[in-house]
Amino acid sequence: MKKSKLVFLLIIIAITSLEAQNIGKGTAIEQKSNVHNGNRVMTVFSNWGVIAQPGTEGPAGGWKYVTNKYVGDVSPLVGLSLPIKDYNLDGKLDTLYSVVTTNVTGHGDGDMAPGNSKPWTFQPIPGFAIDKIAMSHQPKTWPLFWPDQPTWIDENGHAEWNGYFGRGQMNADQESYFMMDDNEDERFYTNYKFLPDSTDPSRKGQAIRVAARGLQWSDFLAQDVIFWLYEITNIGTTVYNQAVFGAMVGTYVGLPGNEYLDDASFFNIRDNITYSWDYDHYVNASANPLWQGPRNEVGYVAYSFLESPGNKYDGIDNDGDSKGSESKFTEDDFKESILKPGQKLILISKDNYERSVFVMPNNEVEVESLGKKFKLIPNTTILSEGNINKQGILNKNAYDGYDNDFDGLIDENYQLHYRQYKIEATTKKVLIDTLNPVKYTNYFAGLNRVNGMIDEGRDDGIDNDNDWSRDLKTGILLYDENGVLIDDTGKDGKANTKDEGENNGIPTNGEANFDKTDVDESDQIGLTSFHYFVPANDINFANDSEMWRKMKPGTFDVPTSVQNNVATRGEDGDFIYGSGYFPLLPGSVERFSLAFSFGEDYQTTIKTKRIAQTIYNANYNFPKPPNMPTLTATPGDKKVILYWDKVAESSIDPVTREVDFEGYLIYKSTDPNFNDIMKITDRDGNPKRFQALKQFDLKDGVKGLFMPSQELLELRNGVPFYLGDDTGIQNSYVDEDVLNGVTYFYAICAYDKGLAEKNIFPAENSHIISLDITGKFSPGINCAVITPNAPVAGYTPPSDGKTLNRVMGNSKTIPSYSIIDPNKVKTAEYEVSFIDSVQNGVSIAYAYRVKNKTDGVEIFKKNLYFKKSNNDVFDGITLNFDTRFQYSDSVKADIENSNWNSSVGKLPRFNVQPFNFVGYPKGVRETESYAIVFSKLYNKLSTPNLLKLPLGAKKTNIEVYNISNPSIPIKLPFAYVTLDTLLNRGDRIMMATADTTAFTWTIEFAGDSTRIPTEGDTLYISINRPISSKDIFSFTTNSSFANESLIPDQMSRIKVVPNPYIVTNIYEHPLPGDIRGRGERVINFIHLPANCKISIFTGRGNLVKEIYHDGSIDDGSASWDLSSSEGLDVAYGIYFYIVEDPLTGAKKTGKIALIK
Repeated sequence: MKKSKLVFLLIIIAITSLEAQNIGKGTAIEQKSNVHNGNRVMTVFSNWGVIAQPGTEGPAGGWKYVTNKYVGDVSPLVGLSLPIKDYNLDGKLDTLYSVVTTNVTGHGDGDMAPGNSKPWTFQPIPGFAIDKIAMSHQPKTWPLFWPDQPTWIDENGHAEWNGYFGRGQMNADQESYFMMDDNEDERFYTNYKFLPDSTDPSRKGQAIRVAARGLQWSDFLAQDVIFWLYEITNIGTTVYNQAVFGAMVGTYVGLPGNEYLDDASFFNIRDNITYSWDYDHYVNASANPLWQGPRNEVGYVAYSFLESPGNKYDGIDNDGDSKGSESKFTEDDFKESILKPGQKLILISKDNYERSVFVMPNNEVEVESLGKKFKLIPNTTILSEGNINKQGILNKNAYDGYDNDFDGLIDENYQLHYRQYKIEATTKKVLIDTLNPVKYTNYFAGLNRVNGMIDEGRDDGIDNDNDWSRDLKTGILLYDENGVLIDDTGKDGKANTKDEGENNGIPTNGEANFDKTDVDESDQIGLTSFHYFVPANDINFANDSEMWRKMKPGTFDVPTSVQNNVATRGEDGDFIYGSGYFPLLPGSVERFSLAFSFGEDYQTTIKTKRIAQTIYNANYNFPKPPNMPTLTATPGDKKVILYWDKVAESSIDPVTREVDFEGYLIYKSTDPNFNDIMKITDRDGNPKRFQALKQFDLKDGVKGLFMPSQELLELRNGVPFYLGDDTGIQNSYVDEDVLNGVTYFYAICAYDKGLAEKNIFPAENSHIISLDITGKFSPGINCAVITPNAPVAGYTPPSDGKTLNRVMGNSKTIPSYSIIDPNKVKTAEYEVSFIDSVQNGVSIAYAYRVKNKTDGVEIFKKNLYFKKSNNDVFDGITLNFDTRFQYSDSVKADIENSNWNSSVGKLPRFNVQPFNFVGYPKGVRETESYAIVFSKLYNKLSTPNLLKLPLGAKKTNIEVYNISNPSIPIKLPFAYVTLDTLLNRGDRIMMATADTTAFTWTIEFAGDSTRIPTEGDTLYISINRPISSKDIFSFTTNSSFANESLIPDQMSRIKVVPNPYIVTNIYEHPLPGDIRGRGERVINFIHLPANCKISIFTGRGNLVKEIYHDGSIDDGSASWDLSSSEGLDVAYGIYFYIVEDPLTGAKKTGKIALIK
């Protein structure tokens, strides 16, 4: 078997190595979707790049509730300036622009081929999904191998997760991944025969490939945010001197219906954020009757650049992260000046962007900078760049990619780098006015030319911010327990895979906190344009030049409804926002990250975005909760039984590198989103955390409220976290506060203890229960949807709490078993055996095996969780072990079972201890049974010089035997210390093993007897024996069953709930998603026999419907949907029913009242 696995693995690696050399091209036939719902943000998304579409497959930007939607669509845009050449073949140079879009619906003209034959847009690349887009928590969606990482295969031949954090790393609660490219965007090939890759003439488009990821964390700090990461690569050979990235946002707060008519949007360049809201803060019932919660508490949704493409060449601190003393732009920096003789100018190399100083002579001269030739005339040439002219228009050289004023700065821009200002052309009303100066490098003064955080990059091989394997506050290098630098994991990001760069002492691309995984190592351009247009269909995706203009840096366009930064009304508008320009060279990679943030109001939304920025700035190293446990739930009669595994209890946090599990929280709700128990608020009164039904935590002294630092308290806005009361860990719980027939939603969430000194707040698992359009619930592995019900008539449960039968061995204790889940108990015989190790010479079990002898299945081969209680559950059973003697110091004399065989007279008291004599090894705690036999004559001898103990042979009437096997007693050597021949106080018998290799026990006598032991007297010594591999036990269980003889008597328990039925009741489920209507109507018959017929009649005796109940042994209920056999709703009134049990012939009659 191992050989076949190896062959399979070699074949996979060989095939996928070939695939990796040629990742496929995008094609529409690979289109798939999935749903992100890892926190309070829930949205469908597609692998052709559109978020919130297709709307038929899931919620469109839902928040809090799946029916509360905020987004029509969001999709990335990539704009490129093609190389200048004569495309029209008319002898003139042409400048062409391409903006690659997505196949989004709901806007104006799409980007389509002639005749609408196909979209000229991004399309998904094959091989990254099965039936749905691959997501980290859904292994069934992963491909057999990843085209971009074909060797990431585990030992069983399965693909490991292709994570942002590295091979097999799943730090987020949910992560999605797909690739798309623009190969099917054939506009410029069709019109101009443009080919982007000289090495692959079959590739069309502009050779742009996008790797996209979504990330979600359930921690309340990030529960209102979803992160989208885009890694964009120029895989062709074409140089694009100017590129711009952006997003198209279709606003639709409160959809469906006409709620789009009163939306408003604006931007905040300081936070690189755009945002939308419902202008009147009200969702009309006629537009969205399914809206949940107060209709006048709609909230905001924001779209922000957490990471934008970087420009590491322009000399400008675009992202404002330089902490030096550099100058900031002022108004004077954008004023025109006349070139003077002797004036210093800065020239820039087109090959490596190196700066050099040039002094202007007294005569006309031609210079070259960035590959462009400039004619300079002293006292004539006007130097300007990025300034605003007298007409209020931005100079076009603000975004031409050159340094037009020769200060070493490329494309400084008044609107971007100093002040965002916009007035209405006719009325001259101020629409936008925001001051936001940034820092720059003063090349004339030679200042800061080597400041790594002015023009930093994520592909320069430099740890610009000096945080690789270092403490961020002290700068000290950090090592793990093996002396390895903590980030020195190699390029795959996973330790102990022996890949390139692992444990070589220097940063390697792919390791944490360096280059591509270090978001601070990029001089991010940020938000550079915002174009808000009305109406929403006033856009033509096919007009590339117009799309390019809308994303031009410094473009901040708003409708006249926005005045002086304030929206004055709501309307049907959408917007485009962008980040550019920057060069996109062959093989180069640029990244941008978006955050969708939600909040109750504008300030809360901005706060949420800033928290998202903090998470991003920490490289998404969000404190990871313990591994998620798997919950099993079983319905009972007026109770729900919950139990879960222990995987969380040994998980290691990737940030703290410690096992920091602390406890479990059980959540219970009647709402699948658990919104009814979100009762723990922040200091502003906003609900942020769920109130637990029950909490179990370790007995480790970590309890009470978590006490964060002031900085962390501010970051968390005062939200508390209760660590528990040292109750101890349980892995099962019975909830008896339930009603039969009502559906409940449960979640078990493991949490860690946090680390206040490192500003790490306790983290807990997410809990997700999805509801599809058919009304089917899909709970996560740590969640359950359960409806308690009475069992069938005659129900007899399995026996509980029995002691196991000893098959062999002589341990002091005998295990027992308990029933956790009676519905899963089988009729079977089990055998329990043990695995031991030697501790101080004693064999002690540390693990156990369980085998089902009935079917031969080995349930546990080596279960290390060997405790008194709370052991792992199998077939509805758990074992209980008395572990008092499962450590070497507990192996001592069993005083209760060690005694004299005679009660005649008073024989000496005794004490048994391990042999202990100065200069000699301590005695072995041998787990045998002993007999000290006395005779009348003193003609026996102790063993002289036993194990070199300097004691000669002593005459005595004592012999010592090992009687563990009573039928074959073994005589043992012993040394004897006595004052004379007779047994006296202080006399000691020092026993050794039968093979005379070690001392074992010493028996010391007290001189308080009335007679001396003689013929017929025997002292029996029993030792507390731990369970070991010598012990084997068995037990038999019987499954629950319906006792036929009890059914007739229990028929009287049958009843209908609710009765009377009044309009609606708590037993009925709401309609799923966007489906409108009355919803289900239902009443339940309970305590039914396992198989029976229910006949329902009108008051006149007309048969309305027959219902056949054929349920499981644990479910004695059946539902009636208040319809007739023809499927028609029945009228209100009185009805009668008869329940017949065919097995016994027993019947039960009753009546039902349906009240309007």
